[in-house]
Amino acid sequence: MEKILNLRFSHLIYSEKDKYITKEKKLIIKAFNYNKDFFKIKIPKFEIQLIYSRTKFDKVWGKKTEDFVSGFARNNRIAIFAYSVFDKETRWKRKYFYECLVHEINHLFYEELRNDSYDPLWLSEGLATFMQCNKKKFKYKKNIKIKKRILEESFKKTTLDSYHVYSLFVRYLILNFGEKNILRLIKGLKKGGKLNNLFKQIYNKSFDELIEDGNKYKKIA
Repeated sequence: MEKILNLRFSHLIYSEKDKYITKEKKLIIKAFNYNKDFFKIKIPKFEIQLIYSRTKFDKVWGKKTEDFVSGFARNNRIAIFAYSVFDKETRWKRKYFYECLVHEINHLFYEELRNDSYDPLWLSEGLATFMQCNKKKFKYKKNIKIKKRILEESFKKTTLDSYHVYSLFVRYLILNFGEKNILRLIKGLKKGGKLNNLFKQIYNKSFDELIEDGNKYKKIA
């Protein structure tokens, strides 16, 4: 049987048999506050549902999913594998449960700042991945390079490698130009600004120039 716990900023839906609910509650609160401190905005109350099987997850998602998919955010709702089954139903160890929480909650803050939009994909996913690693280095593949073709791909074409590229580019923008400027970029997009124009205004470089410089930036890889 499912139970509902009011966390003030969220309703947590979980199984009454979940032995880790106290730990999960603490990690959810921690992940929420971490993102709130970064964005410095309020978001509407949302729902978090803990999932205990891949079959159930696929039903909630709406289609069959790969084992690297451990959670998703959609319409003010997050579905994520519970801590107890995280290492059984996904390819990730339990310690990454918190990282997944940070990632998915980050999407809700991004969409609020961006006016309910997930666009551009590289920025939304890249920022969420950067944040989930506690602003530290993601475990990038060897010889990974930022490519415009990958940054502009559609969601249907994304792979695990795509996330490496998204995160690498966002990491470069934040470490080289600061967190405030990435927030300026998101707000500019909300106001209808064109991406390349915003790059010029905020970073004094074009999209292509930033990609070229990002691949030379020694601190990110």
